[in-house]
Amino acid sequence: MGRKIPGKKHRGVKDPEKQRAKRMAELELCTNTAPKNVDEQAIPKSLERVIKLKEAAKTSGNISKRKRKKKNALICVGLQHHKPNPKGKPEKVTPVFQQRPGESGRQFMHRVSKETHDFLKEIAFEKKYGVQIERDSNTGEIQGLTKCKREKDDVEALQAKHKNITRKKKVAEPSATLTKSDKRKLKLRMKKEKELENRDEFERLQDKVIFGEVAHEPPRLKIKSKKMDENRKPKNLLLSSLLESPKEVSSAPKVINRSGKRKHLPETERRRLEKKQSELLQPTDN
Repeated sequence: MGRKIPGKKHRGVKDPEKQRAKRMAELELCTNTAPKNVDEQAIPKSLERVIKLKEAAKTSGNISKRKRKKKNALICVGLQHHKPNPKGKPEKVTPVFQQRPGESGRQFMHRVSKETHDFLKEIAFEKKYGVQIERDSNTGEIQGLTKCKREKDDVEALQAKHKNITRKKKVAEPSATLTKSDKRKLKLRMKKEKELENRDEFERLQDKVIFGEVAHEPPRLKIKSKKMDENRKPKNLLLSSLLESPKEVSSAPKVINRSGKRKHLPETERRRLEKKQSELLQPTDN
């Protein structure tokens, strides 16, 4: 069996006439009945509000009226009047677009769209490389770039703060004592590394021109390589051989080396030897 639900406790019967009188008293002001006294009628709430507005208009003359918009007024976009936060990061100045005289609405909106696109690209460039583009406030020309300090977010700051919580503390090992010469070598090496970092790679490619110097021809390379072989030297041309004076022809007979192979001999000598060989091989008539 389930739990027995207790009955409602009756604490006596209320007087129905008393309840009816109370209910009628509450509905007395809500019912739309005829007034008891015609001379004492209450003023409607809407009329009271109209009277209050009229009195306020008479007493206060600083009522802001809505300005009428001129028909041929030029459009101005981007004008802001908010005060910047002195403790916060200075915001980038947004451009103000003013419609030029004689410029149609379509041309003006096209110009606003183009310049807004360029402005967004400029902000993306500043965010990517961590720089800030400085412009002239009057002309809008770029004057230079300034590198901005990167501000860490709250999450990054907390991560950097609690980075070493889970790590165990390492036992500090006794560092080896360096001698005087080792310290000097270390100091020189650090100095060289610093010079290499700060060195400009284009410094050796620059030409230093003295004031008033005149160049009549391009510079010539006067350095000769020691490894230059004979193949790189200029060859004798046919024209140079014709211009040279004719050399005396030596009357001494040229000695031909016949001890080598026949194929290495000159063609005339090889034919002569073949002719002699064929004559020796021919049979003689007795």
